[in-house]
Amino acid sequence: MNMLKWLDEYFEESLLTILLVLISAVMLAQVFARYVFNNSMTWPEEFCRYCYVWTVFLSLGFTLKKGSMLRVGVVMDLFPAKIQNAVKIFCDFVMLALFAVFLQRSLGVVANIKNVTKEISSAMRIPMWLMYTCTTAGFGMSVIRTLQIIANDVRNFNVKARTTIEATMEEARAETELASQDDASHGANGG
Repeated sequence: MNMLKWLDEYFEESLLTILLVLISAVMLAQVFARYVFNNSMTWPEEFCRYCYVWTVFLSLGFTLKKGSMLRVGVVMDLFPAKIQNAVKIFCDFVMLALFAVFLQRSLGVVANIKNVTKEISSAMRIPMWLMYTCTTAGFGMSVIRTLQIIANDVRNFNVKARTTIEATMEEARAETELASQDDASHGANGG
């Protein structure tokens, strides 16, 4: 698998996994230090807070890629396929414009903190512009993912999408099959 394809498939997911593992490991170390050695470290809470904020912004692109953004599909199901697809593409362009504005503004905030205020975090003593770069990364990935969605929607403009009810029923069937397989494997393994 070439590097661009791997990045397209797993970039956000890999970073989110790494951040969540780091949060877990650092908080476990902090609990261990506090309750076993009776000596708390000063930086883990700040580190974990920053990792959580990074996960929030990185999950924007991930959610777009997975198609997990909230939307009201039942109303759209009432319209013909071409109108549904046109409205979806219009909404995609609105999201693209919104993410582009947020990206542009986040670049200004990061530049201001880096060049003007030169803020430093209280516990870890790292430059705060590094922390605020999460907004730029998150909105940048959202712009990229939204462009991919628009390209896909334009390519598949004449394809009728599944209705909300069809998608829900398909997910329910898949979950039921998975639960049946789990039950069967537990029964075969003796419990």
